[in-house]
Amino acid sequence: MPPLITVTHPKGIYLPEADLWLDPHFGVKRAFVSHAHSDHVARHDLSFCSEITHQIMAVRKVVKKSGVVQALPMRGVLEWEGWELRLLPAGHITGSAMLHLTRKADGATLLYTGDYKLRQGLSAERCELMQADTLIMETTFGLPKYRFPPAEDVIAQMLAFVRETMSDGGIPVLLGYSLGKAQEILCALRAAELPVMVHPSVAQITEVLAPHLGVLPKWRLFNAEEASGHVLVFPPGAKLELPKIRTAMLSGWALQSSAKYRYGVDAVFALSDHADHPELHETVERVRPRRIYLVHGSTREFAAELRSRGHDARALGAEDQLELSFSAH
Repeated sequence: MPPLITVTHPKGIYLPEADLWLDPHFGVKRAFVSHAHSDHVARHDLSFCSEITHQIMAVRKVVKKSGVVQALPMRGVLEWEGWELRLLPAGHITGSAMLHLTRKADGATLLYTGDYKLRQGLSAERCELMQADTLIMETTFGLPKYRFPPAEDVIAQMLAFVRETMSDGGIPVLLGYSLGKAQEILCALRAAELPVMVHPSVAQITEVLAPHLGVLPKWRLFNAEEASGHVLVFPPGAKLELPKIRTAMLSGWALQSSAKYRYGVDAVFALSDHADHPELHETVERVRPRRIYLVHGSTREFAAELRSRGHDARALGAEDQLELSFSAH
């Protein structure tokens, strides 16, 4: 049995043997970028990512002018400096990818999930897992209370909110991040046959991703004077001064009882692009790792839960009394 690939966390996730950072939010020599959300991208000398993520990064101008971006096709294998790199769909947003790494010298493997979900979404490829000796996984919703309802039920509730608002003469505003959630909302609206207006930032990203999204509802750029009779898709925090609007936030955090008041909206719907608690356990069962590192969210709580089930699980980058070393052995 080969030794595990070494994982460290000096100020982000770093694989010293490959001299490779995973989703650092600061510029480095070499990095894997799992998707194009702003907290996962930076200007690196060399970036590995999916082809779609590269397109979005270019549009958002977050590529270093002197840097190199090596866009890889999903499931293809790149042989690189004694390693095999393979991208797998992560199911998080369009173009999001996991990284599967193999050390060619002895066959040791590592899977980094990045942000992901196992459920089939409307705007992203279904997640594909692969067995690995070491698993680095995100645990944003790592507590047992986070169990998302079926997406079709959430979408039905969202559409009922939209139709009720419009029947009362109001303007429904659906809030979701310009990249990812906004496209999921648009895909959910395609069967409703309702006119849609979108914020400029949503339009910019949707134009790039449209070839990968299938049929979308008829949408156009937001025009305040003609907004009546339309569904509006906006990012959270965008300023909108219109009479008779009703706002709804689409987020996994909608499961929290205070979500509606915290976001200052009329309704919340638990449509998430992250894995929930049951999916996190399913991931471990399917990957069958010898060691698990957890990042983001409830890392220590979920690590303790996994250890109670007999797994070698550690909260990466967190102060965990049980974690004495991150070196491979």
